[in-house]
Amino acid sequence: MRKFLLIFLICFLSFVGIALAHTGLESSTPQNGEVITENLQNITLTFEGKLENGSTFTVKNSNEEILPTEISLAENLLIGTLSSPLENGEYQIHWSIIGADGHPIEGDLSFSVNVPVTETPAEESEEPQEETHDHQNVDTPEEDTANEVIEEDSNQNEASSYVVPVIIGLLIVIVIGSFIFLMKRKK
Repeated sequence: MRKFLLIFLICFLSFVGIALAHTGLESSTPQNGEVITENLQNITLTFEGKLENGSTFTVKNSNEEILPTEISLAENLLIGTLSSPLENGEYQIHWSIIGADGHPIEGDLSFSVNVPVTETPAEESEEPQEETHDHQNVDTPEEDTANEVIEEDSNQNEASSYVVPVIIGLLIVIVIGSFIFLMKRKK
């Protein structure tokens, strides 16, 4: 009986380790919430484990337009090459991967681009020019709240992938504990 219990416990612990081995986002360039001040041509997402074919991501601007991006996959990296440098503004990356364990996982991150605009000699003249204000990069309280919600959603996506295996593991421990208690009680 003890051998059976020991074998069952070893199998259970192996299952929990496998169940919790989902591949999550390890790092990204640009990072979530980062303000980019130089021209951005490539986006790199690094994950905690090997990715399977079918893993991808999209880049959207503030108008919800998907930007043309050529995606390449290498082990645990997704690298996107943009067809042109990004204009100043807010951007959202939605990634959807398939980990080595076969589980699909999704997540989001956001960043903004604020590259200083340089004047060319043709634009410079002796006539005084009207001062313009770029309101596009000014964060309003509504945008701050939206950014916080996006960040919370991203954190919830990562956390929710661990909830089901943990619940299953706890249920199995309860069943095993009940079984052991009943077996000892019968003796």
